[in-house]
Amino acid sequence: MSLTHEKEAFSKRLAHLLNDAGIGIASPTLVAREFNRRYPGKPVTAQAVRKWINGEAIPAEDKIRILAKWLKASPHWLHYGESEKNAGVLKVEEKRGVYGDETITTLLEGFQRLTPEQKIMVCEIVRALALLRAPDQ
Repeated sequence: MSLTHEKEAFSKRLAHLLNDAGIGIASPTLVAREFNRRYPGKPVTAQAVRKWINGEAIPAEDKIRILAKWLKASPHWLHYGESEKNAGVLKVEEKRGVYGDETITTLLEGFQRLTPEQKIMVCEIVRALALLRAPDQ
């Protein structure tokens, strides 16, 4: 498949997910704002989203992962269109206790937004708690 066809196919899958989520594709500004609420990196512009929607560009993998999680699809399906749309979506029902994959992902995303000083502090707290816990294992 040519790159042009890949971009167009990605655009159709993204539009489908946005429509299913009740967001639609009429406002790239709205999509960008909602995406940026979930993305810990540099914010994307409405123009970048417009390119995704119009089949002119495919976002980087980190952005595809956020889009897929937000829109409840697998990143692989969103990017390549293969396999089931919902394959690999994290489900809270998986019996992993209160610290399921979704909670851990949310914590990691929050950690990425911290300042370097805050990250050091969090790491020191985790190390201290791990040392306290070690003898009980």
